[in-house]
Amino acid sequence: MTIGLPRTAALPGRRRRTPADRVVVPPDPRQSLTGPLDPTLEQIRGELGGHRARLWLRRIVRRTWVALAAIAVGEAVLWTVARFVPLEAAPVIAVTIPIVVALILLIAVLRARPSIGETALAVDVEGGLGDRVSSAMELAVGYPASATPPVEDMDLDAPVAAFDEAAETDRFVRRQRRDALAVLRVAPRLFKPRYSRNPAIATIAAVALLVPVLALPNPQTAVIAKQRDVRDAAARQAERIEAVARDLQDKGRTADDPRTKLAEELRELARQLREKPDELAANLRQLGAVESDIRARIDPATEQRASAMTSLSRSLSRAATGNPDANRDGDPEKTREDLDKLGDKLDSMSEAERRQLAQQLAEMQSTAKAADGAAATALGAAAQSLAQGDTEGARSALDRLGDAMNGAQQNVTTNRDLSEAASRLQDARRDLADAGQQGQGQQGQGQQQGQGQGSPRPSSSAQGQGQGQGQGQGQGQGQGQGQGQGQGQGQGQGQGQGQGQGQGQGQGQGQGQGQGQGQGQGQGQGGIGGGGSNARSLGSGFGGNARPGAPTGANRAAQLGADLSSVFAPFDRLGKPGDPSYVAGTGGDGQTQQGSQVGSGSNNGALTPYQQVYSDFQQYAQTSLDRGYVPLSIKDYVREYFSSLDPSN
Repeated sequence: MTIGLPRTAALPGRRRRTPADRVVVPPDPRQSLTGPLDPTLEQIRGELGGHRARLWLRRIVRRTWVALAAIAVGEAVLWTVARFVPLEAAPVIAVTIPIVVALILLIAVLRARPSIGETALAVDVEGGLGDRVSSAMELAVGYPASATPPVEDMDLDAPVAAFDEAAETDRFVRRQRRDALAVLRVAPRLFKPRYSRNPAIATIAAVALLVPVLALPNPQTAVIAKQRDVRDAAARQAERIEAVARDLQDKGRTADDPRTKLAEELRELARQLREKPDELAANLRQLGAVESDIRARIDPATEQRASAMTSLSRSLSRAATGNPDANRDGDPEKTREDLDKLGDKLDSMSEAERRQLAQQLAEMQSTAKAADGAAATALGAAAQSLAQGDTEGARSALDRLGDAMNGAQQNVTTNRDLSEAASRLQDARRDLADAGQQGQGQQGQGQQQGQGQGSPRPSSSAQGQGQGQGQGQGQGQGQGQGQGQGQGQGQGQGQGQGQGQGQGQGQGQGQGQGQGQGQGQGQGQGGIGGGGSNARSLGSGFGGNARPGAPTGANRAAQLGADLSSVFAPFDRLGKPGDPSYVAGTGGDGQTQQGSQVGSGSNNGALTPYQQVYSDFQQYAQTSLDRGYVPLSIKDYVREYFSSLDPSN
């Protein structure tokens, strides 16, 4: 007897599959059929539930092995590549790899949950049930009438009196289902998790490679640190350049002002530094180009003009007011006010007073030429008009002179602002270049030596020599004055020479200044403390980077005592650092005197504790560095020198 049953595809084995092999997963009767199911079929589904959970666990374990292999291989490849290529994002990628693989594993685990039909196929294969369970599931769907509960008096083993194909098919399907349930109940516990060989081998090999890769120092770490330092330095210099641009923008008076135009260039430069911080060479070239362009705009004689302007402003104010102490600071604004007042009282001046004023203005002509051409022209016109008695012309010339003085002062201020901007760009370029260097720093060390014979005390015997020269010019009647200064300690000898020259009308008047230099010799045990020496001079040396180094162990005032911690600073007579020098006089033949004197000097009371004047000298030095072009090595030397002498350290 032949019963026509739907053909069930053979389950896949371990052999290589051919295109004809197709795994046909039997459907779940509960999802495919409606209504009540045969209790035997329900029992089969229940028995498959435990196998289904264990089959899912096996799939989870296998996919976990694959995920671990993927993580290990990915990390090994990443850190191996990171040893040859600077990957700054390598730590982030290393953390991202497990996270991404875990997400993929979660999705794979959810998708790998087996269905009832897949479980039936797996049970038949691994349990050796000969397609019984999967056939029962497929027959139930193929013959829906046989999937319903049987009638109460149905006997599947009783013989049939008359052949009925439909009834015989129903009895066959139900007997097969009963047989599948019986075999399934005695089947062993299947689907224990398996050791995945290939993923495990890949994981072990990757870990074996990863351990030495992570343990050995990575040569790219220094490169990455350098790149990070370059970016950080570029960001800092961009902020610094932006601040310079804001300062120039605030100082710029018009759109055509050089400071306003430079502010726009600096903003563009700061934007480039922010957008392309990694392009060190390009950024350095751009910084150097802008700095060179700024230096080309600066008048190299700015400070000479500024000094002449200060001297001219002071002279004009004193000539206009008749007060010898007027406008001590040489302020051009004050000078303009004095010139305006002078123009108002020209008509009330006598002829002799106007001629005397014209003579005074004519004597300032050389100073005016050094200050500004327009000022010199206006000054000459004013002097000529006063000499000719043209008060209106003189008043107009004085107005032009005041305007020219203001214009010249603005030019000086503009050039100083440009010089300061160029200096700050120079510092920014240096800092950016330093950030790009490999981390090999070198420090300069100063050296100092002292030789001689005597005792370690400062009062040891010493020998000193001093020389001084002075020149002075004056006008009118007066007397020559000479001042000298010397200092000695212990037993010794001193020599001094002074020369003075005076030119003027009548008798000359001049001032001479002398400055002595001493060299001491001494040797003994101990020192004056703080790493100093018995010699009255600080040592100097050169650092490992061929840059002059600051003194090491600089002597401090608290360690040297009152005698050696004072400096010659007669501010009341000579002015403070940065104050312009002023010498007024007229040409002519004067008297020349020469003399020499041998003897010991006397204390003139001009010695001042250096703590009181340190800030004046330090501020003047910093201003000079900003206003003029000074090589970076010299800048660093000057700054380190003053830092070593800072009383607050």
